[in-house]
Amino acid sequence: MKLLIDSSTNYLYLSIINGSYVKSFVRSGKNDHSETLVDFLNKFLNENNVKIDDIKEVYVGRGPGSYTGLRIAGTVGKVLAHIKNKKLYSFSSLDLILASKLEVNGSYISRIDAKKNHSYYKIVNIENNILNVIVDESFGKDEDAFKDYQDYEILEMNEEFFESNPFKNIIKYSLFKEESTLDFTPNYIRSGI
Repeated sequence: MKLLIDSSTNYLYLSIINGSYVKSFVRSGKNDHSETLVDFLNKFLNENNVKIDDIKEVYVGRGPGSYTGLRIAGTVGKVLAHIKNKKLYSFSSLDLILASKLEVNGSYISRIDAKKNHSYYKIVNIENNILNVIVDESFGKDEDAFKDYQDYEILEMNEEFFESNPFKNIIKYSLFKEESTLDFTPNYIRSGI
């Protein structure tokens, strides 16, 4: 069984996959992931009759995104994987957003709001399930970052986004990498604004 934890945005996203069995939990946060993640994770696992020992792999959103959100998901994932001897993987939170469109040809900007008219973003073309990166994970002022890509569809996390169970495509298209539980560091690409 695989467990996903992402709290890089104002959404807390938890998901489990076991073969074709997929269950997810989504909560729009109030800047309180650090206070609520562990409780919601315990509740989510209990409601789905999943024990920690059932989980073989832990997948964590490495960012970019909220500094505190990245730290809390990363810490919970690292501790769980390390103490229980599970494999730890990370995925880009921008790729999580793109995962909902991996089977739809088009040109996309994956965007996470960084406030003050700034964003974390990745610009891609998707054709025949292949993600071609035009601008890799970046941080910048919206008017500068997107001015040359006006015809690209901007993708962001929202309530409807999670209905597609994007974790399935993170796994299906191998948009993750293995991490060391001792050395994993979230992707803090933001510099001061």
